[in-house]
Amino acid sequence: MTQRLRGLVLHLRSRAIPATLLVFLAAAVLTWAGHRLDDPGTARAVGLIAVVLGVAAVARTLAGPDEELERGTPVRWRLVRALHVVLLGGVLFGLLAAARAAADRPTHAVPFGSLALAVSALTALTALAAALFGAHAAWAPPVGWALLMVAIGPRPTRFEQALTWLVQEPRTDTSTTVAVGLTVLGAVAYTLRGSRR
Repeated sequence: MTQRLRGLVLHLRSRAIPATLLVFLAAAVLTWAGHRLDDPGTARAVGLIAVVLGVAAVARTLAGPDEELERGTPVRWRLVRALHVVLLGGVLFGLLAAARAAADRPTHAVPFGSLALAVSALTALTALAAALFGAHAAWAPPVGWALLMVAIGPRPTRFEQALTWLVQEPRTDTSTTVAVGLTVLGAVAYTLRGSRR
């Protein structure tokens, strides 16, 4: 094993990537099981909860055990942080989309576009929370907000659509704008700043 490859393996272990991938797989199984339910509304809610489960696991990966030591190494950390968030979000979306396709019940599933926005926005919101509060608490804002949205369901006014962007069916311009805005803001904040110490 080369020194560069050994360093990559150590970095992935220090960021709990193997455990996170296991949680992603569990979220994919939950997605598949949820889409097998008879009630389409419940199936969609379970699909969104699976997204929340996967995103919650991302929080632990956003900081290493010794951030100061990592920042002192000659690595382009902004690029590493950007790739980190994009790749984790992409892997989670890929697994959830594959589970959705395997269930083969499109009328019961979260639409692909909504699934992509949910994964990207909640992953980026987790990254934003890490930049603001630290990785140890980064799971709380996306999980709390998402579960509240699933519990109360979609709302009609523009302001309420912004607050319940995750559960709008079909998606509105307001909910899409909020999701895209969270994605950009969270990714940029974490890329530039990293996790708060």
